[in-house]
Amino acid sequence: MPTGRCSDDDEESQEENNDEEDQIEGYSSENDKGCMYRLADDETPCHVGEWFKFEDPPRHKMILYHGQRFRDVSHFRKAIEVFAIRDGFKLCIMENRGHAVSYECSDLRCDWKIKAGRVVNGRTFIVKEFVAQHKCTRRHQQFQHRPKWISAIYLHRWKLQPNLRTVDIRDEIEATYGVVCHEAKLLCAAKRAKHILGMDHEDGYAILNQFKDEMERINSHNIVLVETKRHEYGEVERFKRMFVCWERTSYAFKNHCRRLLAVDGWKINNPYNSVMLVAAALDGNNCILPIAFCEVQVEDLDSWVFFIKKNINNALRLEHGEGLCIMGDGDNGIDYAVEEFLPKAVYRQCCLKIFTQMVKRFPTAPVEHFFWSACRSTSATSFNKYMDLIHNKSEECHDWLLQTDWSSWALFTIPKWVKCTCVTLSITDKLRNYLHLYLEMSIASRFVAIARLTAELFERRRMEVWNWYREKVTPTVREVIKDRTIDGQRFVLVEENGPRLKLTATTSIIFYLNMEAQSCSCGLWQISGIPCAHACKGIQLIMGNVEEYVDNMMSVQNFCSMYAPGMMPFPEKHAWKWGTCNKLLSPMIESVNTLTMKGSHESASSRARQCIENYSDAATNNPKVHMVL
Repeated sequence: MPTGRCSDDDEESQEENNDEEDQIEGYSSENDKGCMYRLADDETPCHVGEWFKFEDPPRHKMILYHGQRFRDVSHFRKAIEVFAIRDGFKLCIMENRGHAVSYECSDLRCDWKIKAGRVVNGRTFIVKEFVAQHKCTRRHQQFQHRPKWISAIYLHRWKLQPNLRTVDIRDEIEATYGVVCHEAKLLCAAKRAKHILGMDHEDGYAILNQFKDEMERINSHNIVLVETKRHEYGEVERFKRMFVCWERTSYAFKNHCRRLLAVDGWKINNPYNSVMLVAAALDGNNCILPIAFCEVQVEDLDSWVFFIKKNINNALRLEHGEGLCIMGDGDNGIDYAVEEFLPKAVYRQCCLKIFTQMVKRFPTAPVEHFFWSACRSTSATSFNKYMDLIHNKSEECHDWLLQTDWSSWALFTIPKWVKCTCVTLSITDKLRNYLHLYLEMSIASRFVAIARLTAELFERRRMEVWNWYREKVTPTVREVIKDRTIDGQRFVLVEENGPRLKLTATTSIIFYLNMEAQSCSCGLWQISGIPCAHACKGIQLIMGNVEEYVDNMMSVQNFCSMYAPGMMPFPEKHAWKWGTCNKLLSPMIESVNTLTMKGSHESASSRARQCIENYSDAATNNPKVHMVL
């Protein structure tokens, strides 16, 4: 394998600026209503390369037109950049935001311009304004030795011939420009072109074992488990699924984070219709921390068992999920996998899933506001009050909600040791927004980018904590305390009996505080680990410091202990210790319909029983399969 260092153009994962970076810092669930991204009806999940269109030979001119659609803002930017290079003019950025981007020709005499905007619900970008005529004078292009320029000029060749040899491009360059291009530049250009067109996936699967070796080289306790299969006797092994977990993130979650693990499945837009299963958590500053990722071919019960029971549980060294709370959307057997294989874990249902089903069943019932108020109720009294209001509006909707196992989604039923107020999977949704630029890369490039970003998160937060070292609690928690203290000014003391206080407001509702037990009858203090508004008022009345009553998990000392050890950055490709790792073939391409129909003729219970039997047999008949963290 080549070990020479390529230019900056070779590292696509470092080129794009991530506009969503702030979404994973200081996340708050206080008013979270679960605004999760879903593919809108007017979006088409086309393959990446379909966004680049060219005229027929011999011109091969790149096509742009009014109303043209692009997958998202990053694809639109790349397409315009390629178009400008091929047409031989410089771009002037007039607007560059996440929902609207516009360019003009840099020549002030020229009228060429293009503007695109994002659809209301989704990521698709549509060209809203396009003036195609140039009035500037463009000279004949001279050859440039940059891989970025070469990949743009000959992009149509790679789209027509994905396995195009670099020697053919070299000969064409020599015939057209009279220049002999260096082989390393051509290799970088080919890699860049394949990435732009989404044609580098086979190369990604081929080096997965090398990625595994690099992960274990930087930390021997990192877990990378790659499973393969053979479709024919004697065939080279094909990729089946892969699990990745960092030792630092798993240790941080188990010892320093809130005990809620949000898990979700993300559909990956590639030729293989694969799915990435992800697990993420919140630290003491409400920052989102990725814990583990798993690439599978289809999101089903077997995949969730592989992810949760066989790997997550082992990586965290938990006894049947003891001390773990898992939140999911209930799709494709995740709830069954948790209940069956992690009997000591607590499963929480995403409220957005319940809300979506409720709206579909009762579209005319005016209960949306009452539903979210019931979801976020921190006491049984408050929950019952809003459920009664739902009953007054729609008795059928009320009865249906009671049949949905409300104890798995109502906030007041969450175990107090979790110290989290999340009711939806917005944690994983915000993480997806943060990583969305990398999700359509080849599998190796994607996991390399995620590994580097995770290490960067550790380093950035490790440095940030030194700005707070004189404080007791983290900045996000201080902001929450500030808001609750202001809200608590409206309460007055009714009775004081040692550590027990009674407070009331204009509504005449009595709230009971126990300062020793750090509890309030409203329930919010016990659930969140931060004194509620009533507690803030009570602490002021006894001349105490509110920060002294915050759970230790949200202290600056705990945050420092979590990130202070740091995390080894993932090495650049030119620094990899290239060995003789077995190359893997990509999985067999199956249509979405085929994957959807798998197992449709058998019941969920029979598939579950078969899944249990398979894992039981694997545990008894294959003693060599084990994992140590």
